[in-house]
Amino acid sequence: MSKLSAYLPQDRLRALARGETLPDHTQGSALFADISGFTPLTERLTQTLGARRGTEELTRRINAVYDALIGKVERCGGSVIGFAGDAITCWFDQTGIQEAASALQAVACALTLQEAMRAFSDLSLKVAVTTGQARRFVVGDPAIQLVDALAGATISRLATAEHLTQKGAIIADGVTVAACAGALEIAEWRVDAEAQQYFAIIASTGAKTEPTLPITELDHVSLETLRPWIPPTVYTREQSGLGEFLTELRPAVAMFLRFTGIDYDGDESAGQKLDELIKRVQRVAARYGGTLMQLTIGDKGSYVYSCFGAPTAHEDDAKRAVNAALSLRELPRELTFLQPMQIGISRGTMRVGAYGGATRRTYGALGDEVNLAARLMTLAAPDEILVSEWVQQLLGEQFALEPRPPVTVKGKTGVLTVFTVTDAMHRRATRLLEPAYRLPMIGRRNELALIADKLELARQGQGQIIGITAEAGMGKSRLVAEAIRLAHHQGFAGYGGACESSGTNSAYLVWKAIWQAFFDTDPTAPAGVQIRQLEGGIEDRAPDRLQAMPLLAPIMDVPIVDNDFTRTLEPKDRRNALEALLEDCLKAAVKEEPILFVLEDVHWIDPLSHDLLDALARATANLAVCFVLAYRPPELERLQAPRVEGLPHFTKITLNELTPADAEQLIRTKLAQFLPERDDGVPQALIKQLTNKAQGNPFFIEELLNYLRDRGISPYNEQALDALELPSSLHTLILSRMDQLTESQKAALKVASIIGRLFPFAWLHGY
Repeated sequence: MSKLSAYLPQDRLRALARGETLPDHTQGSALFADISGFTPLTERLTQTLGARRGTEELTRRINAVYDALIGKVERCGGSVIGFAGDAITCWFDQTGIQEAASALQAVACALTLQEAMRAFSDLSLKVAVTTGQARRFVVGDPAIQLVDALAGATISRLATAEHLTQKGAIIADGVTVAACAGALEIAEWRVDAEAQQYFAIIASTGAKTEPTLPITELDHVSLETLRPWIPPTVYTREQSGLGEFLTELRPAVAMFLRFTGIDYDGDESAGQKLDELIKRVQRVAARYGGTLMQLTIGDKGSYVYSCFGAPTAHEDDAKRAVNAALSLRELPRELTFLQPMQIGISRGTMRVGAYGGATRRTYGALGDEVNLAARLMTLAAPDEILVSEWVQQLLGEQFALEPRPPVTVKGKTGVLTVFTVTDAMHRRATRLLEPAYRLPMIGRRNELALIADKLELARQGQGQIIGITAEAGMGKSRLVAEAIRLAHHQGFAGYGGACESSGTNSAYLVWKAIWQAFFDTDPTAPAGVQIRQLEGGIEDRAPDRLQAMPLLAPIMDVPIVDNDFTRTLEPKDRRNALEALLEDCLKAAVKEEPILFVLEDVHWIDPLSHDLLDALARATANLAVCFVLAYRPPELERLQAPRVEGLPHFTKITLNELTPADAEQLIRTKLAQFLPERDDGVPQALIKQLTNKAQGNPFFIEELLNYLRDRGISPYNEQALDALELPSSLHTLILSRMDQLTESQKAALKVASIIGRLFPFAWLHGY
């Protein structure tokens, strides 16, 4: 049987092997087993063995624990339905047996689990058992992943019971105790006052359970049948012959969303409602590069956990998660059965990979920051998104944030600063202002001289295209800022926009803010007002093209109804008419002043924006227009180079590493900003250490110096400098690069343990 079968519950596999479906309504006993101690174990192993060997040993121990526990569950007749963090939820179905039998099986299993945990002295376990009716649903988009879900009051009582017990104990609800008809030894009773429910701490049971036989018919479950149940990245990796994802420590962003409004016990359509919600969440997460990790249905509402950064990392995972949260917050307006949602987001180092036993596994991302995101979710008010300080620091000015009163969180020392996300800031591009930097630009003298020459040619009516290309952190944006400064000094009017990694399928994304500013429309105004503003802008520049105005609707993001002229145009003619309209408007505008267009992150440009860039660049070859494009080397991003590279008036500027002299100057300049009172020079040991680690990358040189400052490490303290480790940004970027490699390349890198050797402590501390 394929290893992929381990990603499904055993009873679901048996049903699939027989070509059957499990009933929507079921009866039996649920068991929740929560393991404690993996987080301190992770830290201890990483500290003593290093990141690479520590994670290898951690993987071995995690799998050993789950093998022992899951084996007990399945031999007692249960199925592991799902994983929630370091816990498993199991089901003992009553079909064909008496209620007492399923309850006794579950309690006897709980006792064997606690006995099995004695072999793992640095870990502990608490177990809860409930009995009664439940709902069994299959939800989710089969093109992404189907999810097996248990719901109803019996499942909700598991969470209530778990909160009333402690490590090393077993607790059962009153229904379970009654079903066992005196076969249990009760240590004590506990009560949940709010729910008025009684629970018993179980000391022992006289029940005996017979192991079940291995399930041989599962060999008949085809890969085609299994495929919709397997996380896509897991399936692809397994089928490529590279095996499953090994446990690793990597920075990622956790997003928890709490939802209510579905009556699992009383509403026959509860399954359809849950299915629609989970499909929406999966699709939104996938749109922004995230993965739905788990669905949990509990006593105080249900929640979904999505992760951004695992299994695929992006440099802007925090922004992706917040954008996804803003989209998901709108769901109750569409799915009216839902109540307003609560969302929590945090970022940090997580334990990521496949884990579990040989017969039941999952892929997950766990750690303290996952717990913090879940806590922020519970603290959020309805319809609110709360983010941690670590997320807030990465969002820049793209989102509107407001600080909330500091909070205390279990497992965290002191108080934590949290923020509420009120909205995404509107990205209207006005005329580009001269950028303000606290430090002068270091190096790049030849590049600046070339840009100045090309701007002068453009100002004289010889249109120019300047492509600035380099890997992340080499200073593309900084050089673009200097280009804007030079253009302003030469009298250019500037308009700018940026492509987004999550917007490669969003039509005209990079151009929307540019043309809104060019035509001086207010995107926050009502649609009718924007249309009148646009009409005035066209009448001033190209009145003969006014009938083509509806063609601007997708670019301006305004609902302009087609007129008699545009309604009859074929797609190719619509494009030609749109380009002619914009070209005529540009011809009129440059009579007053030359124009600079700045497009950043062009490696993420969407196809229609790319087409428009190509058309306008060709049309303005003899106009006072200059395009400045910033993008990463296409060969590294596995993308095509911008087509304008082939035009005769295109100039490419490739940024390489800073020279040793320029790197030293950057270090001295930055330290003079931090420590203006010191005038005794910069230690050569520091310069050597930073330049060796940063490899001429100006961004990482600055990050290393920021790292020193933020931690109060004096650059003159040689002992402290010896312990210097790289900041998180470099780690994140390397993970992003790795995730864009082929599977064989990634496998080679992992075998070589490059990351483990480069960042032995960065993983441990989340830097």
